[in-house]
Amino acid sequence: MSRPSFAVVLPARYGSTRFPGKPLADIAGRPLIEWVHRRASEIRGAEALVVATDDIRIAQCVRGFGGDVVMTDGDHATGTDRVAEVARGIDCDVIVNLQGDEPVFDPAMVEALVERLADDSIDMTTACHSIDTPADFENPHVVKVVTRADGTALYFSRAAIPEGAFEAGAVVPMRHVGVYAYRREVLLRLASLERTPLEMSEGLEQLRALENGMTISVLLTECMTIGVDVPGDVKSVAKVIGANYTE
Repeated sequence: MSRPSFAVVLPARYGSTRFPGKPLADIAGRPLIEWVHRRASEIRGAEALVVATDDIRIAQCVRGFGGDVVMTDGDHATGTDRVAEVARGIDCDVIVNLQGDEPVFDPAMVEALVERLADDSIDMTTACHSIDTPADFENPHVVKVVTRADGTALYFSRAAIPEGAFEAGAVVPMRHVGVYAYRREVLLRLASLERTPLEMSEGLEQLRALENGMTISVLLTECMTIGVDVPGDVKSVAKVIGANYTE
């Protein structure tokens, strides 16, 4: 099976509730969105790499460092809906939704997520890695995922699930990595659906897919990622970027 054709879209909005202006936050001398874009440009085989935003400040920033940007509707409730607007104008089999606040990730992981969609039984893919500390397990900004025996997603939550993690013999808890690859037609269908009760309760848009019976294959990766959720994350991310990125 050959790898489907794909494009990468980075949704970026200025009005984050927990961290307004987050995509423009300075990290080691560059805005966050530029770090994500630079890393995303290393993904092999992408036919397009586009930032999707509704804010002119972010658009000007992206154009300033040479990136492609699409201005989107300001009323989108989620990144999924923003990415879907851009996907309507892209002729590819698969659309990758790469969160604009995850500057440290393995490009090969994204390639693997796309390759999984060569299997027609899978609607979309995402990734996870193990949670190593009780503090991260209890942190509501660290999204947890539990899976079925076949590796498809059972549930995502900000709560500390599964119960009893870090006890002897317990299931290892998993942190959800904020990247998705969707079949283009699946993404457009997902964006056409009403927001669902669990999605709104948890504040996690991927639950809309689960509540509507879609299959999400979860790739277990050893590549530890780190995201910027609140202003306090900037310093720790800057340390990681300083150790992993060179000019």
